[in-house]
Amino acid sequence: MSRKPDSANLWRTFAAPLLILGASLVGLVAALVANGPGDWISWFALSAPLVAVVWGRLRRAR
Repeated sequence: MSRKPDSANLWRTFAAPLLILGASLVGLVAALVANGPGDWISWFALSAPLVAVVWGRLRRAR
């Protein structure tokens, strides 16, 4: 018999990937449809996966 997953554990597991997904989607859409400030938004949002990887590597190194 398998246990039903706790919603708090699911949220804790998938919160960061969902936030990175949202930031990436915003960045891609901003890059496609906007100019000027939209370019800055796209660069900022599309850097989220890179920032997450660097943060995770630095945290793991400790």
